Amino acid sequence: MKISVIKNTNFVFLWIGHFISHTGDAVYAFALPWLMLELTGSVFRTAIVTMAAYLPALIFGLFAGSIVDKYDRKWIMIISDLIRAILVFVIPASMLLELLSPILIGVITFGLSIFATFFYPARDSLIPHITSRSELTIANSAISVSSQLSQLLGPIIAGAGFAMFGIIHLFTADAMFYIISFFLISAINTQKNSINNIHESSQMQHIIAGINYVRANTALRILLILTFVNNLFIMGPTIIGLPVFVKGILHGNFFHYMLLQTSMATGMIIGAFLVWYLEKYINPIRILLCGIVLDGLTYSLLYFVSSYFVAMMVLFIHGIGIPLITVSRTNIIQITVPNQFRGRLFAMIYMAVMGTTAFSIGLTGLALELINGNVLFLLIGICASSCVLIGFYYYNELLQIIS
Repeated sequence: MKISVIKNTNFVFLWIGHFISHTGDAVYAFALPWLMLELTGSVFRTAIVTMAAYLPALIFGLFAGSIVDKYDRKWIMIISDLIRAILVFVIPASMLLELLSPILIGVITFGLSIFATFFYPARDSLIPHITSRSELTIANSAISVSSQLSQLLGPIIAGAGFAMFGIIHLFTADAMFYIISFFLISAINTQKNSINNIHESSQMQHIIAGINYVRANTALRILLILTFVNNLFIMGPTIIGLPVFVKGILHGNFFHYMLLQTSMATGMIIGAFLVWYLEKYINPIRILLCGIVLDGLTYSLLYFVSSYFVAMMVLFIHGIGIPLITVSRTNIIQITVPNQFRGRLFAMIYMAVMGTTAFSIGLTGLALELINGNVLFLLIGICASSCVLIGFYYYNELLQIIS
């Protein structure tokens, strides 16, 4: 990491706050299915409650982006952390009072996702305010690294907390993660967003203005389409297809599944640093397109894999490709999109990712009823990497926004 970023106290507070907050997300995501299964014994109800985490991005995404562009982004993150802490704390409180129900857990999960829909676009929009343009790539790479570290640590913390305190106080600890993040984000010293016409248009007009801005910019439309199509192919196999692959093709258990996930997360950490190095020499559009190809083709290689070690190596390489897409895409938006539209653009990206995840999970489940897991990865990998053809067709338009 560049020395200037390390010395940037505001970014350090943001990085640690994001890491702790995201770790809270990981702990909740890991503990939620177990709690639901203990409470109901129903896989179907567990799946329904889990899917509640994906709906708010579709329902509130545009509204959240408009709010992020209208009001102070630091305070949006602070309020999001505080309310998420309160929501999570309701779980152990209701367990102690014997009031916990699947409906209440579903409402809490839905609420947590609502405020995540505000938190993450605000985070990405705030970074250019507390770092210089030359620091953006390393800052975004560092955020990507913290996300992967939290995904690695989340299950470990959840497992240790469950063994020490039980499921009830695992959620109490989770609430404390958000409280700690609340104080760290509060310590960031930044001026309020200098955005014009904050109170001069209605919320709907503000949302429409963001949509019209994207409609008038071919390159940004292509960027959103690439995000939508690529995630439609990739996310379902990642969440549903991979455990099926481990059980059905490799004949493994949960431990083997965790090994593959760890290999992929490790590759993503390496990939985040690789983006920082490549950005010095290669246009971020080219890095993004290379990431799309690597992301898809490495999944196709799983068709030929029959051992854990080879699968770990393939998924490690696959993980390297993911930050090539996500970090470079964030860089492109931060550099090219004016401050007054940045929150709405990041909210649209978040909508594309979370919305397509829900559809992709459903399509993957349907596909796995018809074909084997290795065949699924072969087809999905080819389709996902073929998305790059969209980028190549509009290559000149894409290059113009970053030149």
